[in-house]
Amino acid sequence: MNIIYSRVLLLILIITIPHSLSLGQSHVKKLENGAILLENFEDNRIGDLPGDWYDRDGNKPLYKHTIEEQKTYKYKIQKEGESKYLRYEGTRAKHISFPLINEDKENIYDINLYETPILSWKVRAHKLPEEANEKSSDRNDSVASIYVVFDMGRVALVKKVPKSIRYTWSTTLPEGETGSKLFGNQQIIVVNSGEQDAGEWVTFERNLVKDYRQMFGDDPPKHPIAILILSDGDSTNSYVKADYDDIMLKPEK
Repeated sequence: MNIIYSRVLLLILIITIPHSLSLGQSHVKKLENGAILLENFEDNRIGDLPGDWYDRDGNKPLYKHTIEEQKTYKYKIQKEGESKYLRYEGTRAKHISFPLINEDKENIYDINLYETPILSWKVRAHKLPEEANEKSSDRNDSVASIYVVFDMGRVALVKKVPKSIRYTWSTTLPEGETGSKLFGNQQIIVVNSGEQDAGEWVTFERNLVKDYRQMFGDDPPKHPIAILILSDGDSTNSYVKADYDDIMLKPEK
């Protein structure tokens, strides 16, 4: 019995330890300049999915999905020098979500967009989807998009759709181009275009309060629901490769 028990315990440890090492919301913290560091991927294991991220709807952490389900997500932690980052490499479209509220709709990171309205993140685009266009239903691919999801929006086909702003690095749409989808509930803003900056880290900063007011015509809630990431090439059948890092909310200068 002792031998059997020991083997079972060892199996449990083998299964659970890799996941537990990928967890750790302790990295979400306020910096000295007042910024809130949401994710820099440093507390994750190389080759794993990011430990604090969930499926698109925020229902289940990625590490709690089955091994087969995890394989359908083409995001993996990588390291370069002393820095870790998240890489997407593939074709299939699957969002990953970083929830900013818990199951009781509580603001778990004490975020107030009016105090830290600047969303900052880094992207390095390696391979863009060919002829992609985020405003076209049959070419809606992107090398790198980051979404901020807010409160529930207008009713669409008897179903409420969350309001969101999608900041995207587009293949064909020019920087500054805007658009909307999902009955106006998803607003699109192009923050970079084409291959000019491919292979280089680019830092983006957007004022969420100003963008929300401009895109939706009213004031945003104090705290958003989630941050989402999406890279994909399935509509154009393109291979896509991009890196993400240093997602934070910052005070306005």
